[in-house]
Amino acid sequence: MYRHRSLTWTAHRIAPALALLGALLISSAAVQPLHADELCPERYHVEVDGQRLSLPYCSTVPIDQRNENIRRIVFSIHGVATNAETYFQNMVRAAEKVPGALDNTLIIAPQLMTAAYAATVPIGTTDIFWRTSAERFWGGQSGSMDDHPRAVSISSFEVFDRLLADLTNPAVFPNLEIVVVAGHSGGGQFTNRYGASNQVDDLVRQRGVHIRYIVSNPSTYVYLTDERVLADSRTRDEFAVPSNDAVADCPAFDTYGSGLDGLEAWPYLEQVGIDRIRREYGQRDVVYLKGMNDNDPEGAALARGCAAMLQGAQRLDRGITYFNYIEHFYGPDGHRHRIAFAPQVGHDHAGMWASEPGLLHIFDYAVTLDRSR
Repeated sequence: MYRHRSLTWTAHRIAPALALLGALLISSAAVQPLHADELCPERYHVEVDGQRLSLPYCSTVPIDQRNENIRRIVFSIHGVATNAETYFQNMVRAAEKVPGALDNTLIIAPQLMTAAYAATVPIGTTDIFWRTSAERFWGGQSGSMDDHPRAVSISSFEVFDRLLADLTNPAVFPNLEIVVVAGHSGGGQFTNRYGASNQVDDLVRQRGVHIRYIVSNPSTYVYLTDERVLADSRTRDEFAVPSNDAVADCPAFDTYGSGLDGLEAWPYLEQVGIDRIRREYGQRDVVYLKGMNDNDPEGAALARGCAAMLQGAQRLDRGITYFNYIEHFYGPDGHRHRIAFAPQVGHDHAGMWASEPGLLHIFDYAVTLDRSR
């Protein structure tokens, strides 16, 4: 049996101008750190062909009990380190900077494990994991191994579809107004690809709930065509199919998840299809949140394969280029995507969440500072 941590929260009255803010949250001082070999304490269960699979997560309030206070749900999606609790705590700390945000927001941090990670910590008999980081972050099917056999599998995107469908059920959170899916680094790879292809966005919006995707400092992005930035383009906004020589050097450059070729190897993505991904991604509310100091071409965990290098030299470069590509593909008025920059922040999710643009796009809170001093 998995425990639910006791949660301590204090009430504040949110200003009318911040009516879209959310957060029935806890004070970060009430968060009890997990031991190194502990997973997040809660479980979201899914049934696949009569078999149960369970996704660990940390959250501020129960996700299956009616709560009329919740107006905003914020996901904090970890990177390759699988440190969901750290991402959870740092999103709580960011929320504490927003007046009243701890009154009506649910913060949730799912734990997407790889098989290698699952082999290092005690896990439950139904806990879910994926063979590789790419599979967990790009919508691949979950795995099985000798020590932890699983009779069924499910796409990480399908798990999130079901979770979002449950969370936006008005019987649970009847006053919910917005869901923010925020991912950093590997989690940013997830939000980019999930934002482009998920099958629940329409359902969420039909229920009167807005949904926003925060793509923060990922190593790579999924391109919608085989065009890439011209190698000699200084402005990073000229795109064309790579030269024959470049393609010969990197024949798989447009394979999913760098591009959309080969979706048949990814059942969830194949079901959605290229045409639907291209048609719907531009109409979804996406914010590319970039750290201005996340510009190290030798940065930790930065993808350096040939397909990644065709996207740019480092994370900041790749993010600016990708936003320019979205403008190129859809046209300046044909999409709902934005780009925002956090000055003096590197590859640091805590700094990104708590930055001025982070607070604005995650909590709809505009920081007002007296800059005359």
